[in-house]
Amino acid sequence: MRKLNFTLLTLAFLFIATNLLAQTSGSYRFTYEFVFQKDTNDVHSKTKELYFLDVFKDHSSFVGANKLRMDKVMDSMSRVFESRFGSNGGMAVNMMRTNARSTGYVIYKFPDGAVEYQSAIGGVLYAYKEDMNLDWDISDSSATYSNYNCQTATTTYGGRKWKAWFTMDIPVQNGPYKFMGLPGLIVKIEDDKNQCLFELTEVGTIDITESPIPKAEKINKANLVKMTENALSKPISAMMGSLPAGANINMANIRDQNGNPISLEDIEKRRQEALRKNNNRIELN
Repeated sequence: MRKLNFTLLTLAFLFIATNLLAQTSGSYRFTYEFVFQKDTNDVHSKTKELYFLDVFKDHSSFVGANKLRMDKVMDSMSRVFESRFGSNGGMAVNMMRTNARSTGYVIYKFPDGAVEYQSAIGGVLYAYKEDMNLDWDISDSSATYSNYNCQTATTTYGGRKWKAWFTMDIPVQNGPYKFMGLPGLIVKIEDDKNQCLFELTEVGTIDITESPIPKAEKINKANLVKMTENALSKPISAMMGSLPAGANINMANIRDQNGNPISLEDIEKRRQEALRKNNNRIELN
């Protein structure tokens, strides 16, 4: 095993990656499948979701496909509510964005090893910055994974031990989530608890060469984590109270999957049970 000098590799691979990006008319998009065990007490609670790593000239972004779809729906709802109820209607929709964990986050990553994690809570976009110069141990052995020539590396982050497979066949010093800093693209990374797994499924391009980073209110990481958990546990009745006057919801029109009427109390009970079973996190500390 050998330690990795992040700074030297950054200079070398930044030069290679810049030349690589210059040869394409757009930007590279790497699609990852994320398998995650939501309930720490149930090995059968694993879910799958696609995420996109888009690599631009001066930064990259990592975002879930569900978030992109949800944002489009919420943006459409916001325009409708604003047209009917004014600016307060749009604010009410933004308040509801945080209620679904799938709306998630966006991670912006920079060549110096820094990341900016952004998440919207109550209609306000928050962000924290973090240094991700991880201490990687690289194995001298090689392996073939998904038709790529790979090496393995291990590190610790977020209370978990991680093992990564990376390839220098794709000279992009990046990977899923916050992971980066290896001499090549991470094609697979998993934790030793078998609860988190990212796997590369597709390599392509998008017709975008630049992606401005939204301005966000900067707070520290601990505060953002706490605010997110508080927002997720907020009762539905409280969220409905934030709707503008005249935007009342007729509960008689709300039914369960079997077509039976369901009360607000039943909805809240089911939601709290779902939250209880959704008790796992990528980062444990």
